[in-house]
Order: sequence, then structure tokens, then C-alpha cells
Amino acid sequence: MTGPADDLEQIRRSTGLSHAELWFRYFELGGMSTALEVEAYLYGALVPDAEERDLLALALNERIAEAGGDHPIAYTDDDIDGDLDLDLDARG
Repeated sequence: MTGPADDLEQIRRSTGLSHAELWFRYFELGGMSTALEVEAYLYGALVPDAEERDLLALALNERIAEAGGDHPIAYTDDDIDGDLDLDLDARG
């Protein structure tokens, strides 16, 4: 069974970042979880809130961008179905 934590861990491994390197990048972006908690998120032992998960995704996406890739990890508020609920005419 795979899930969001599995995706983060799999991508972390593919970037070549150690747990410590990922935690440091996450911390630089404003993450407040400890290195041990981040590792627990990656292995699915703890579930991060949306903000913490998005910071981990951002840290990984930035690493991937450094290597010339796109950001494969969606953020919590990304519209996965492509059905954005935007009313551009309601800008008042």
C-alpha cells in the first residue's frame, strides 16, 4: 500500500537528499518539526498537517528544480482534478 508519505520518501531518495539534508531545507523554509518528526512523516509513523507537508514538498521540489526538473509533488491546495473554482469576474 502506498500513500502520500511513501511518495515523499520515494522522491527524497530519488533526489539523493539525506534525511538531515531534507530536514535542514525544510527548516530553512520555516518548518517547525524536529528532524525525528520529519523522518516519522516520511515513513508514515506521523501525519503532518497540511502546512508542514507542503513545506516538505517545497523543499523536495526546490531540490528537483536545482537538478533541472519540474515539481512532481503537488501541494495541498493544488487542484488535482483540473477543476479550479475561480471567479475572476468577482474581483470587485
